[in-house]
Amino acid sequence: MVEQYLAFAETMAQQRTPMYMANWIQRLDSILQLNGRELLTHAGKISHEKALKKSGEEFEKYKIAQKTIEKEQSLKEIEEDIKKLKKPKQ
Repeated sequence: MVEQYLAFAETMAQQRTPMYMANWIQRLDSILQLNGRELLTHAGKISHEKALKKSGEEFEKYKIAQKTIEKEQSLKEIEEDIKKLKKPKQ
């Protein structure tokens, strides 16, 4: 969608067609609808506080998952190093 929006902007610039903010908003809405997206016409249903709380919880889950991945990678590296040390030198 971004590509479509930028292609449109490039065409308008090449044609030297003046575009105002209202035109850009209308064009973006058209592109979104063309791609089957629903337009958000209101501020939403979730409060700022709830959004912050949810994003904080999800980030904590992400950090835990990343630590697990890092530990697994470290263990694999250690195992590989041990294997290398156990191989007889020729």
